Amino acid sequence: MPSISYRKNQVLSFTKSAFDFFILRKDKPYILGLVITDVCNLNCIHCRVANVRGSHMSFGEIERHLTKYFAKGARFLYLEGGEPYLWRDGEHTLSDIVALGKRIGYLRVHIYTNGTQPLTATPDVTWVSIDGLPETHHKIRGQSLDGILSNIRSFTKSLALIHTVNTVNCAEVGAFLEFIRERFPRLKVMFFFHTPYYGVDYLLLSPQEKKDTIEDILRYKKSGYPVLNSTAGLRAMASGNFKRPMKISYVVDQAGEYPCCRAFDNPEVCAQCGYSSGVEIDQLRSLRPGAIREALRWY
Repeated sequence: MPSISYRKNQVLSFTKSAFDFFILRKDKPYILGLVITDVCNLNCIHCRVANVRGSHMSFGEIERHLTKYFAKGARFLYLEGGEPYLWRDGEHTLSDIVALGKRIGYLRVHIYTNGTQPLTATPDVTWVSIDGLPETHHKIRGQSLDGILSNIRSFTKSLALIHTVNTVNCAEVGAFLEFIRERFPRLKVMFFFHTPYYGVDYLLLSPQEKKDTIEDILRYKKSGYPVLNSTAGLRAMASGNFKRPMKISYVVDQAGEYPCCRAFDNPEVCAQCGYSSGVEIDQLRSLRPGAIREALRWY
């Protein structure tokens, strides 16, 4: 059990970050997305980042990045890949990075995973990517859902799903939500939208398709289906009326450091941004009640 002094330090750290974020509106890196590896066991149709180098960051590099960004003000850590659960450095595993982040002082540690490996680490939130019903997910990610669902079922800590909508799966949003509600009543789904990092491609929804899909998601949310996106965030995503790029989050990988995302200097990608977490952060800073409510639960 954390000591009283530890909890007090956590409260003070959170209060200062909230004051800087909401009141002083400082543009500093509150959030660090650390890409600890590009090694991945999948070959998803939308991804060209995995297995570029086929290598992991060392534990020492990770510690330097965490310390550096904590000193700059980052208090929320997202561990990404590749597939983070494949990361190793000697005897160190992903659980050691989670523990390191907590020791340094990060208030919340999240993991993004494809869910194909046993979920053995215990961050504050685990995000598992599932991109459709079994047949569609297999078409997009080349991986059966059976093992992923088994790993989710065995995991008892805080977990949510990420579903990235594209032209392959957009017609089954409702069926997917029904599938999740039946199988995992406690889980919620954060809908992302395909972002054309490598140039406009066949997976990108047209503006009308995107608006129609978001209206569908809003109807399902209103009907009590497990949608994690806030109404304000979905409306902003549909209209494109949200601030980007932002300098309040940074992504660090083995090649460099980038404000907002690795496509920071690409206006075309930025214009088509489908990264819903970023939209939620923008709505949070705008003090939208629904965004605040969801953020208090998950971030």
